[in-house]
Amino acid sequence: MTVYEQVQKAVDYIENNLCSPLCSCNAAAARAHMSVRSFNDYFWAVTGFTFKAYLIKRRLTECLPAIGEGRERIIDIALRSGYESHEAFSRAFKKEYGLTPIRCRTDRRMLDGLSKIRLFEEMYMGVVEKKLPGMDVLCFDGFAPDPESKAHAALEQWLKTSGYRKPYRVFGHNIDANGRLSHEPENVGYRFLITVEPERLTAQDRTNVHSVAAGRFVVTGIEGDVTSGDGSWIGAGWQRLNEMVAKKGYRCRPRPRWFEEELEPSKPGHLRLDLYLEIEP
Repeated sequence: MTVYEQVQKAVDYIENNLCSPLCSCNAAAARAHMSVRSFNDYFWAVTGFTFKAYLIKRRLTECLPAIGEGRERIIDIALRSGYESHEAFSRAFKKEYGLTPIRCRTDRRMLDGLSKIRLFEEMYMGVVEKKLPGMDVLCFDGFAPDPESKAHAALEQWLKTSGYRKPYRVFGHNIDANGRLSHEPENVGYRFLITVEPERLTAQDRTNVHSVAAGRFVVTGIEGDVTSGDGSWIGAGWQRLNEMVAKKGYRCRPRPRWFEEELEPSKPGHLRLDLYLEIEP
């Protein structure tokens, strides 16, 4: 299961319980089969909202038609939407839209809300199609022997010395001797990319920020035991992804970009990855 499928389960839970006072971050995390800490990180990373912000925005959006029609009292709309009082509802509404519900009604304002988020359009053979947004990243490279371990050690050292905290995402791919993305299984290097917000970085680190362009990808999730030393399950995951691409008739870009995203594993000793392969827009 990909991180998008997991977070979508949480989004579906929120949508089905928008007006319930029992709708909670803990319950949403459980629906996503994530720890609360990981859920908060990944919900923000793939939706652009915190759990609380998404819940509030969607509740208020669903209220807009009733406010505009003017048939219900504001207090009734507030209580039906999960708010405990007219005052709490009005504060949230004004913070979101810059005016009170009463003012919105009397002025007949047309306000834009937030539609339900759909993180992917289709799932087939355990693969989802996803538009990956542009990202600012820092890169950490390692070269043979054992390039991935060296790159990961460099990333961990930077996290330790910089104090940079989540939310962030970690992607990786093979590189050649010149630091270019490699499509060959036998490679001399590996690169980890960590997503960053430049304003949270030191001036020196900001000079090393790279931009990763947005793109359209097919994505599948895999997990395996890393204590055995057998990484064949990673190759099998890439083979399954390529088979799906061929079966569905997707066209990959010339020398497409590809990534492996590290996610929280289900149990110790395991590595969990989402595999990304770029296709034509």
